[in-house]
Amino acid sequence: MNDIRGTIWRFGNHVNTDVIHAPEYFSLDPERVRQGLFHKLDPTLQPRIRKGDLFVAGCNFGCGSSRETSIRSLLLNKVGAIIAVDFARIFFRNAQNNGLPCLTFRNPEDLQRLQTGMPATLSFTDDCFLTQEGQIISLEPVPRFIRDIWKAGGLLEYAQLGAHL
Repeated sequence: MNDIRGTIWRFGNHVNTDVIHAPEYFSLDPERVRQGLFHKLDPTLQPRIRKGDLFVAGCNFGCGSSRETSIRSLLLNKVGAIIAVDFARIFFRNAQNNGLPCLTFRNPEDLQRLQTGMPATLSFTDDCFLTQEGQIISLEPVPRFIRDIWKAGGLLEYAQLGAHL
């Protein structure tokens, strides 16, 4: 997979799926779903997110409901990846299945070194974050088959590729 370059957006602990994507933005209209990302937390945030931006967070990111609308909104906003201390299990699985990279810090205290607005590069080759200031932040290695799912764009796309091998 290619490195992802973007701006860091930092969040705290226990970021709930209803905070990530509020129920009033549930829709079949992709534009409405896209606009609902973090709307209740900060209505000015979503328009400032750019393709490849990197979300970092504390513990239990994605807790709450198991609805995939939060994942869909993150993907429609072209978020590059989410790096957290840890994830709610169902959110993590939904993200992997939909091709959204979710990684964890090797040292959870490294989250404190990252701030909103910092430019950074996520290196899949080296399993680390590289900040513009020269910091290297190690991430837990990700198994190859998970990387292959991300590269394919999700589990269904990965399964379809396997059918053609």
